[in-house]
Amino acid sequence: LLGLLRRQPAQWAAATEGRWARGEVLGWTPVALADATVLVVGLGVIGRRVAELLQAFGARVWGCDPAGVPSGVRSVDLDRALSQVDAVTLHCALTSETRGLLSANRIGRLQSHAVLVNTARGRLLDVDAAVAAMREGALGGLAVDVFPDEPWPGLQAAAAVPGVWLTPHAAGVDRSLGERVANEVGASLEAWASGQPLPHPVPVSTE
Repeated sequence: LLGLLRRQPAQWAAATEGRWARGEVLGWTPVALADATVLVVGLGVIGRRVAELLQAFGARVWGCDPAGVPSGVRSVDLDRALSQVDAVTLHCALTSETRGLLSANRIGRLQSHAVLVNTARGRLLDVDAAVAAMREGALGGLAVDVFPDEPWPGLQAAAAVPGVWLTPHAAGVDRSLGERVANEVGASLEAWASGQPLPHPVPVSTE
């Protein structure tokens, strides 16, 4: 999100071409994060943490979650909010209700300078429509870490579109990930077995 708002893909592309594009950056970056309105879709454990970090940067944070939003986050309707925000970041679970949540129609409501990030679940977003919007200049930036099918067959063609960042479902990977997941699963099982509340809310999904 930080990189997209700063148009770092465009800066990187210029550098690989041997161009010192400092003079072009002002035209590429219509809004700073401190002045941006960011829509966080899904305010569970991860979404809430993202909202906290965005607030620390000074961004105006809007949230969309049927379970409610934390203090300091403005609760909004997804369809009404899309045309008003500078960035959207997805952090919701995949359920029958959220499948295809960011459709071509909804992507089309975003402002042309807005950026879109999906590090949640691949089938929340119509990736082909988002890449097409980037290709047409109807979207300011796109970062995708999760895909409808993995490995995603459209990876190479999409990666060639200026302003698109793609990673192989690795945004949350680090050396301690396995241990951390094991500990959290163990804590959840212990809580369930003893009849105690689970450490984290668990959405019901048929996916």
